[in-house]
Amino acid sequence: MQVNSDATFYIFCPANFATGGPEALHQLGHRLSSLGFNVFMHYIFKTGRNPVHPNYLKYNLPYTDEIVNSENNLIILPETYLAPIFKSEYNAMKKIVWWLSVTNYQITYNEAKEKVKHKKFYNIKSYLNPKKYAPLPTIPALKRKKVLNLAHSHFSMDFLKTNKLEIIGKISDYMSDSFYDKIDNHVKKEDFILYNPKKNGEYLARVKALCPDLSWKALINMSPDQVAHWMNKSKLYVDFGYHPGQERMPREAILMSCCVITGSQGSAAYQDDVPLPKGFKFNEAVDSPEVVANQIALTLNKFEDKIQLFNDYKQIIFAEKENFDKAVNHVFNKN
Repeated sequence: MQVNSDATFYIFCPANFATGGPEALHQLGHRLSSLGFNVFMHYIFKTGRNPVHPNYLKYNLPYTDEIVNSENNLIILPETYLAPIFKSEYNAMKKIVWWLSVTNYQITYNEAKEKVKHKKFYNIKSYLNPKKYAPLPTIPALKRKKVLNLAHSHFSMDFLKTNKLEIIGKISDYMSDSFYDKIDNHVKKEDFILYNPKKNGEYLARVKALCPDLSWKALINMSPDQVAHWMNKSKLYVDFGYHPGQERMPREAILMSCCVITGSQGSAAYQDDVPLPKGFKFNEAVDSPEVVANQIALTLNKFEDKIQLFNDYKQIIFAEKENFDKAVNHVFNKN
């Protein structure tokens, strides 16, 4: 899309919150700024004095509470915070939604829908009086407001195409430099299997029951340094949870030379989003836990051979920053 050289980008982002989504929003702001655009972060849900999380000070982005409502300016929104699309104080601005997670949009939309389900004729009321009745961010409403859309993954691109939303491109984030500093290739690998108990349920429990003698380590209540410590020394990371977008943890594991096994939920169903080698991605509805347990045992026993199969995926991750920069350049052209 063509952007005037004197345009200003306002990127809406949760304040003091360090997860993959806010990091991606700061990465985008930093790249746009480096291209010579005027860029401000606009922090939402502020509680303290300084809304910038320490992890994101390195991006050196200014922030503001004052937004200039001009047709020359642009708002970039995460898919979980779409209220500004319907507010009159932003009515002149171009609005771009970056679909970092299809699933999180569906969760927040369903929560909003649940809150107003008992209110009669709510959709009509919100259409006639949006100031009093906040409109629900339905797909038809986004189309009506002529929202522009950025995909983050092939999963989200598929969602946008299926719903016939206007797409201006695809931009995927990258692993930050601070993460690469935690990689230690000199640590001896041990027969540990890592997993996130918050994401894995009954299926993994059945797999674990088949291999009780193996060493399973739950990645829970750990700092980033502690997670890195375990990834550096472990041979395998297993993730049968739902992948709402391109998840960071499998990529972190691969960079730290862990083999990775996943299910096929969400973006994990897309080989372009999670390009694991053959035999390391399973469909929980079809593949038995016994098949997974056999692959786990084989991977631990033949680790030196199996880890070589992940070299192509590792190279893709190494190229993320370069591809991110190219994608931003391609989507946003300065007039």
